[in-house]
Amino acid sequence: MGELYDERRQEPRFATSGTYTLQSGSTGSPGRVFDLSLNGAMLEEVPGQPLATGTRVLLVLSFPGQPDFAADVLVQHIANGRVGVEFYDMSPDHFSALARLVEQHRRSALQAT
Repeated sequence: MGELYDERRQEPRFATSGTYTLQSGSTGSPGRVFDLSLNGAMLEEVPGQPLATGTRVLLVLSFPGQPDFAADVLVQHIANGRVGVEFYDMSPDHFSALARLVEQHRRSALQAT
């Protein structure tokens, strides 16, 4: 399933140094955000977090020097310690905030090369 997911990507992904937490009744540890795009993100699977393929959760992304970004996501797949999520049901303003966040990561990636 990971290969199919990779083939469907429509937006470039950018490596990040962020973390995420779930907004739910659980108080699990934060996990790492491996990459970010306009469509979704690749997250570290953290034991004990209530994530299952096909479920929607409220995710809070945290990046150094940036305000936290909260979004509804759909869990697309979980494999090899990683969780692929797709951003879900965003307002235009919320999508614009995501676009600014992704653009900052794109610029950071360009400066690193």
